[in-house]
Amino acid sequence: MLPKEQSIAFGRFYKSVRENEVLDPKTTLLLHFAVAMAVGCHP
Repeated sequence: MLPKEQSIAFGRFYKSVRENEVLDPKTTLLLHFAVAMAVGCHP
């Protein structure tokens, strides 16, 4: 799927969004949906 470096960067991004204390739950959920769609899309 993703090259190793991108996979690591994505994992860090996903973890930071998932374990945030700043964003409200609805925004966090929307980010999860956006990430899921972005990872599922292939050029």
